[in-house]
Amino acid sequence: MFRYFICFFTLACFSFFVYANDNHSELREEQNIYGKIYNAPLHLSGSSKVTSVESLYSRKPLIVALVFTRCYGICNPYLLQLSENIKQLQSNTDFNVLVVSFDPRDNLKDMTNLAKQYRLENNRQWNFATTDSINEFINSIGFNPKWDSITQQFDHDALLVGVNEKGLITKNLLGIRTVDDLQLMIRSIHNVFIPSYRLPTKSNIFSCFNYDPKTQTNRPGLGLLFVALPAIITFLIVIIIVIKSKRAAA
Repeated sequence: MFRYFICFFTLACFSFFVYANDNHSELREEQNIYGKIYNAPLHLSGSSKVTSVESLYSRKPLIVALVFTRCYGICNPYLLQLSENIKQLQSNTDFNVLVVSFDPRDNLKDMTNLAKQYRLENNRQWNFATTDSINEFINSIGFNPKWDSITQQFDHDALLVGVNEKGLITKNLLGIRTVDDLQLMIRSIHNVFIPSYRLPTKSNIFSCFNYDPKTQTNRPGLGLLFVALPAIITFLIVIIIVIKSKRAAA
């Protein structure tokens, strides 16, 4: 019985710390937070000049959406919901939207047609673009589309990325989200503190997770020890009781 208890406790502790260090579950929206977005050259729809991501975010904070025009899945409802959410905002002029294709097959004509599909071709707040540095760009964001050769489609997340005027990623949103979620992102790109993400500081020594903006990963913090402390103490008490019981029986 005691051996089964030891095995169960060890397995539980191992699973707990593996889960705590898993950055691809509940913590995925924190990936690359406070990292700098790659300054990719951009070919903008409706313009013959090559610009850059930095030239856009230095003028106004950005909301970045990753799509491809041949998508049969999430891209269309994702962009439609985003445009509808922005229309519902009371103040929606203090940021710009950058829609970038991650499909090398897409060209400016494709992106122009996409803009027309949503009647955004004359909306200066929206920028539809392609880039020759798409791999570097999506790697800096933490966006990882997978090509499916059978369906001839990309398997990808509906990812929205908030970028402030310094080019730092302040918030990510996965999936089709509400106006309230979008407002939180807008607040974050204007450097308003959002409780969802703890700013990295050495003063928070008892946090359960410590985010490293350089490696862009979460690691278990000292706070996890205090969370696990009651279980550890209980385990030690059980061991002491078992040892004393064996000695008394002898």
